[in-house]
Amino acid sequence: MISAIILAAGLSSRMGMPKQLLKLGGKTMVRIVTENVLASKVDEVLVVTGHREQEIRAEIGQLPVKILFNPNYVQGQGTSLALGAGAINDGTTAFLVFMADQPLITASLINMVIDEFKKRNCLALRPVYQGKPGHPVILDRALRAEAVELKGDEGLRKVLQQLGSRVEYLPVQDEAAIFDIDTPETYEKFISQYKI
Repeated sequence: MISAIILAAGLSSRMGMPKQLLKLGGKTMVRIVTENVLASKVDEVLVVTGHREQEIRAEIGQLPVKILFNPNYVQGQGTSLALGAGAINDGTTAFLVFMADQPLITASLINMVIDEFKKRNCLALRPVYQGKPGHPVILDRALRAEAVELKGDEGLRKVLQQLGSRVEYLPVQDEAAIFDIDTPETYEKFISQYKI
């Protein structure tokens, strides 16, 4: 069983407004990301909310996902990942971590990461585009305990740093792995580039 954790709790301070609720072609970003994950081989999808929780819940509440509210979201991303990791199904063999600001990550890219992870039988696998590490990252369930212990702003990066050379990488030809919408400039670029 493969689980997915979508981190959608942040304050979006660099954007100046909740990027999870930004509209792209008539849909909010959190809705697009969630639908893309649901379209993949993932068996369970958990969405961690925080800032503007009610509005985000209204966007995805009718989808087959488990929504978790993180009351400590202002303390940082680590608290959201810890909450999500603690709530994944006990039968999960691996879990993927997604950010709510990467709407270009498609089901096919997700499936490629899952398939490669199963082939390699490694602890963690991360896609790389033109030398830059990206998302989604997939982790063996053995790393769940480390993820649950995260605090404050120490997110996935801390887990991967602790693994060091045991993290494996998958070169991909898809810029989606590294493209996120973090600032008003990247939002405008996305809209103009994809004619939304």
